Amino acid sequence: MWCGRSRTSSAWRTKRLYPQQYNGSADWIKRVMKKEYLKDLNAVVRILLKDSSVKETVDNLNAQIQKSNEPFFWKTIGITAFKDRLPPDIKSVWIFVLRENTPSVAHYHPNSIQRTLMIEGKGKVKIGKQWKELRLFDPQDDESWCIINKNVPHEFYPEEQEMVVISLHTCFSHELIEINCDGGEQRSYEPE
Repeated sequence: MWCGRSRTSSAWRTKRLYPQQYNGSADWIKRVMKKEYLKDLNAVVRILLKDSSVKETVDNLNAQIQKSNEPFFWKTIGITAFKDRLPPDIKSVWIFVLRENTPSVAHYHPNSIQRTLMIEGKGKVKIGKQWKELRLFDPQDDESWCIINKNVPHEFYPEEQEMVVISLHTCFSHELIEINCDGGEQRSYEPE
């Protein structure tokens, strides 16, 4: 302990890493920690976007959606190759292709915080009661991320073409629960 704080506390670590900017406020610490967290996520997304198997997955999901009336298709991505680059709370990575001009269906996840970004397409998302125009992934733009807390309803609205998103969840793929906001139906995406 040092001055009543552990040397591993986030405040101590933040002050040490950013001494000129540190002002001691909890809001400032949260902003810096969020930036560092998103920096780690951005690094993983850049790895994914360079991976030929991810491109192949997107192509396959696009082909599936063309042959179906479903509003979206998905696939989980194995994280073993980049697990050491992920923040420890991220347990699963998903790719979704959502049908153009078709809402995804309002739902929420009681057991996961979802971090999502768009890599192709155009559209909006409604998170709770707030609307957000989606931006294509840009590692320099924190606003290209959507952070959706547990139990918060959300729905994606692709426009003009299929939308491709990457979602990172804080639960394993076989644990993710989706609850439909209209009827309360519950479903799991992946078998255990």
